[in-house]
Amino acid sequence: MFSLLRSCAIALLMLPWLGAAAAESTLTLAEAERLALLHDVSAPEMQAQGRALREQAVADAQLPDPSLSLGVMSLPVDSFNRTAEPMTQTTVGVTQAIPAGDSLKYQAERSTNLAMANDAEAEARRRAVLRDVRSAYLELQYQSGALAVIADSQRVFSELVDITKSLYRVGRSNLQDVLSAQLERSLLDDRERRQQVEYAATRADLVRLTGALPLNVSPPLELPNLHEPPTLDVLREALMAHPMLDASNARVAAGQSAVQAAREQYKPGWMVNLTYGERGGHEPDGDPRSDMLSAMVTFDLPIFTGKRQDKRVAASVEETDALRYARDATHYDLQRSLDAEYPRWQQLRAREQGYADDILPAARNNAEAALSAYSNGVTDFNALLRANLTVLDSRLQALRTRVDRLQTQTRLLYLAGEEQ
Repeated sequence: MFSLLRSCAIALLMLPWLGAAAAESTLTLAEAERLALLHDVSAPEMQAQGRALREQAVADAQLPDPSLSLGVMSLPVDSFNRTAEPMTQTTVGVTQAIPAGDSLKYQAERSTNLAMANDAEAEARRRAVLRDVRSAYLELQYQSGALAVIADSQRVFSELVDITKSLYRVGRSNLQDVLSAQLERSLLDDRERRQQVEYAATRADLVRLTGALPLNVSPPLELPNLHEPPTLDVLREALMAHPMLDASNARVAAGQSAVQAAREQYKPGWMVNLTYGERGGHEPDGDPRSDMLSAMVTFDLPIFTGKRQDKRVAASVEETDALRYARDATHYDLQRSLDAEYPRWQQLRAREQGYADDILPAARNNAEAALSAYSNGVTDFNALLRANLTVLDSRLQALRTRVDRLQTQTRLLYLAGEEQ
């Protein structure tokens, strides 16, 4: 039912888009993030579990409910007369159990720590959703950009076909140049079809994360500007406050509370009973019989602890040790991700700058020079083809490098906890 309601909410939010499909054709990153957070149910589930555990913590800190007893004591079975015998009493009693030591306090602490763990895991899930939807959005932008680059190259190679045909007609080229140009143009058409398949698969990934997208909605070609990640030293410090580590620390604290609760079982539990007995009839001197009040205290004798208390403490200690190992593994995984992603981001940024400053201008200049040389009969057609294919590959590699850098940046922002 909850999933159905969320799907309905997403559909209602999509109605403005569906109604203005002709006017609205681009999907911003902010809108994709909003839809992904709305579509995700894991974080709300964890938050609900946290709220449930906080309510449970309040209940765990309370004493057990007292018990009420009603009865008749020493009723003669020969007459069932309640006033015939002086020992007969109609009783009402209240019994209150008091658990051992501070076990209630530690049980409540355990539930509170587990609630904090769920809250931290919900925040980690929210960060992961943003990381994943940003990466998918950027990948779709790469596919769109690659299709645009291929379309530009198709126009260039169509012009090359026309040039070779013109030169062939006047005897300044040969048939092989014409056929080569047509072949490269056909290969570009096939490359476009393959790229369309990649685009459809990538768009399906984005739809899976956001829940639904109108068919005519796609990201703009211009890549978004994400926050620059902080320095490596700042990232290392921020890593210690990552919600995954916060969740692990909270679970370790919950385990420690469980250990303390188990150790409290070495102390005796108590039970207090207060009973009021009403007696009917009269004494031999005619006075009414007095009522009776009884009070009793019962407590446990935790003498044989070897197979009960000792084992429970040992089990709690082992469980807490396992949680510590899990926390250390989480920290190691986060640290390893940081150590891998930050140098990669720096290298991609340097490569991106190299493409912008050197490779792309040189490739374009080389293609222009090759066209001029071929038109003047100075070089052959293969050199012209290689020059234009180099422009195509350089543009695609430059776009791929920039998108890879931004995707790496999203993973660093996931570790740092910064918003776009």
